[in-house]
Amino acid sequence: MKALVAGLLCLVSTLVFAQENISLQLLWKHQFQFAGYYMAIEKGFYAEEGIGVELKEFDFGIDLVDEVLQGNSQFAVARTSLLIDKNAGADVVALFAAYQKSPLMLLTTKASGISTSSDLKGRNIMITNDAKKVGEVIAMLLQAGITLNDFNQQQHSYNVADLISGKTEAMASYVSNEPFQMAKKGVPYHIIHPKDYGFDMYSDILFTSREFIEKNPELTDRFYRASIRGWQYAFNHIGETAQVIFDKYNSQEKTLDALVFEGQELKKLAFDSEGSFGTLSLEKFNEMAQVYLITGSIFLGYDFSDFIYQPPSNLYRLSQDELKYIRERGRVKVCINPDWYPYESYLRGDHEGMISDYLKLIMGNVHLKYEIVPSTTWSGTLQLVRSGQCELIAGAMQTVKRSHYLKFTKPYLSIPAVVATRTDNEEKPLAAMRVGVIEGSAFHEILQSRYSGLKAIGVNRNIDGLRMVMSGEVDGFIGGDANIAHHLKAHQLSGITLSDTLRDSWDISIAVSQQAPDFLLNILNKSISSIDADQQDNIFKRWVVVNYERKIDYTIIWLILGVAVILMLIGLYRYLSVLSYNRMLKLIAEQDALTGILSRRKMREELESFTNLAQRHNWNMSVIFFDVDDFKRVNDSYGHDAGDRVLISVTNLIKKMSRKTDRFGRWGGEEFLFLMMETDLDQADRIAEKFRQSIAEHKFGLRRSVTCSFGVAQYRRGESVESWISRADAALYLAKAEGKNCVRYE
Repeated sequence: MKALVAGLLCLVSTLVFAQENISLQLLWKHQFQFAGYYMAIEKGFYAEEGIGVELKEFDFGIDLVDEVLQGNSQFAVARTSLLIDKNAGADVVALFAAYQKSPLMLLTTKASGISTSSDLKGRNIMITNDAKKVGEVIAMLLQAGITLNDFNQQQHSYNVADLISGKTEAMASYVSNEPFQMAKKGVPYHIIHPKDYGFDMYSDILFTSREFIEKNPELTDRFYRASIRGWQYAFNHIGETAQVIFDKYNSQEKTLDALVFEGQELKKLAFDSEGSFGTLSLEKFNEMAQVYLITGSIFLGYDFSDFIYQPPSNLYRLSQDELKYIRERGRVKVCINPDWYPYESYLRGDHEGMISDYLKLIMGNVHLKYEIVPSTTWSGTLQLVRSGQCELIAGAMQTVKRSHYLKFTKPYLSIPAVVATRTDNEEKPLAAMRVGVIEGSAFHEILQSRYSGLKAIGVNRNIDGLRMVMSGEVDGFIGGDANIAHHLKAHQLSGITLSDTLRDSWDISIAVSQQAPDFLLNILNKSISSIDADQQDNIFKRWVVVNYERKIDYTIIWLILGVAVILMLIGLYRYLSVLSYNRMLKLIAEQDALTGILSRRKMREELESFTNLAQRHNWNMSVIFFDVDDFKRVNDSYGHDAGDRVLISVTNLIKKMSRKTDRFGRWGGEEFLFLMMETDLDQADRIAEKFRQSIAEHKFGLRRSVTCSFGVAQYRRGESVESWISRADAALYLAKAEGKNCVRYE
């Protein structure tokens, strides 16, 4: 029956598309390395798109780029040296990368004593000219002080027996091939891989010429689409795929178990951190170009902005599972903040504001339909998502508590937070204030943990908070700058000053219910990543820049000339007042005012920056999340000044034990975060214990001891900052539960 259905599908596809034949030039002999193309043929994916595909094995002497530009093959697979050809003027376009990390490395025997790149100077290395051009290999050697003249290049025999016998001392190999052969022969080996030295690149890039795309846009799109399907099928069915290759494409006469091993190893390299296949990014191509700059293969002035193919049917390069989710999904239910104009509001049945514009853009990019689920208050919105009545919150800030029931996209908007106070009030430190804040908002949670003396009073509406400021019920109200300015103008409230005392902001993301599939989060992140600066600027100007229209009846102007002068003066006063409420705030401080170490905001920037570097260079990286045990009792017993002195003393103790590469910041209140580069979990655990002991033994000048509890977590590749800190926070809670004054790790 299945065969009959497949046959009918092929018949239908033949009627829809006249059979079009193309050829695909591979960069090596048949093996699992090209499994996706085999399975797209065998499972009928190309036939369904009306395409006949001829696969060409590699022959020595073939120039892959020339093959395509001269029309001998319509498509080809290349290594990252394709960038060199592109920079030299070859008008080629990259469709996708089969591997996010290159499988190419240098293999040695343990008996040789060669285990690092620096050991290769003056050695015999079997490596092809093509592989020698691959930037990450050259860069790894140059980093070790080895030029192309500092080793003896031997003709590659592709036989590990030559490595085992000592005929060569190192061999260019794939992690998916030769290690299996060495293990079968019982010979211990070393892998010297560029990624372990900070050089991580795409591999097996499918490409074609721009001329071919322009002449055959639909055919290119169909070939791209079917090829992606083939790859996903191959990696989801490694055993079946290995059998197909063994039976039909086994020109190298590999064993079946060797092909299965190859598939399993290559699958580890094929998907990005979000589980998508074929990802290409301009950012990574530019990083790769930096490697080729080191080798002298590319020179400054390169431009790869037109290098990445934009498939008409899948502009955001969604995976097949993500596309299926969109096709089969009805409307996604979205909860909103009903009282946050101009950021977001719900008026007369319409969702309005900056967040509304972003939502339309983000969902529209990927053709996701959605339905607004209205509420009357922000706390009501949170209740709706907790009860499963909506899957998304259009705009929300991530906090530790919310992370228990929500996942968050990358931020798409940052909103400065300000404190509104009466102009005639005596200025107070924030920690000593009574402040109004929206019930259930992120700052309601953050403030209570950050300022032990501050009293946060929850309100349901922004205007209620501002009226409480006017009446003296609270010392201040905390909210978004443009939202407060809007309410002051709309309700004609005067005598209120806005201050950036808080020196913080809301980083707004789309919140996704934990029950929603990961596909949804990945789809939204891909759409958010595509938003450019012009689109952001247009949304901002639409809602924050206020334009006034004044209509005057000129037929009676002579009757009110005298009054007009007075009105102009009043108008000028009101205009200047509005300007003061909408003024741009100062740059958020990078330094914590009390301790002098990094602020939470700056610390978060450092975390984002260093996680990107860790991803790129495969660094070990760990954080220590710690706080002062029973700090409230210190404040209650000895006063806030004593509490401040404790925080300063703790800070100074840790600073004395810090390295230049470490980052140390105050996360809030008595909470601190310590970031360590090139530090694994065991090392971080020992450092945290050193911190704990130093603090426990220090004399703070109080009639009680001061201790801290520590949570340690090592960064996991592909992990978000939020997930990483959440794990450290969980370890800290465990330390608290197990008696405090101890170190626990996750």
